Amino acid sequence: MSAGASPPEHVAAEVRRRRQQRKWTLDVAAARLGVSRRLLAQIEAGQANPSLSTLLTIADGFDISLVELLAGADKPAITVQHDNASAPLLWKGDHGGEGRLLVGSDPLELWEWTLAPGDERSSEAHRTNSREVLLVTDGTVTVTVGAAEPVRLRAGQSALFRADEPHSYRNDTEMVARFVLAVHEPSGGVA
Repeated sequence: MSAGASPPEHVAAEVRRRRQQRKWTLDVAAARLGVSRRLLAQIEAGQANPSLSTLLTIADGFDISLVELLAGADKPAITVQHDNASAPLLWKGDHGGEGRLLVGSDPLELWEWTLAPGDERSSEAHRTNSREVLLVTDGTVTVTVGAAEPVRLRAGQSALFRADEPHSYRNDTEMVARFVLAVHEPSGGVA
């Protein structure tokens, strides 16, 4: 994020820049990005705070990663997130959980997740050959990938899986769960 720009303002400027760069009208962009014209206009005007799912859909429509959409054109040699608590909050669970994108550079993202008891984050399939690696730091996280049986991971355990099929993270316990997630999403066609 550029200094001084709030996430909605930054996203507004970046979506507008990328749409204009392609010479797309709002109607054409909405169709190609998979969002309504009204929502796209609100995003570009900085009047909407799009969900993580919407941001992922827009990034896919531009054939870029979420990191590229959020980072914009300026990519420093090293990116430091000085305070992880101030990293962009891109997901809020029904029970108080949070998902923050700490740092990233196409095709790699580093996330910090908290799942309150009862929280679940479901994700659609990412691009072909995408992978996710997670490290549970507190509590227990149940991970489900595609049609496979759910896997319960406890604090101190790690997992690697294909993220090019639907997957989810869930907290079935009475204690808060925390994990760090690395996402590798190579550019190219969507799965």
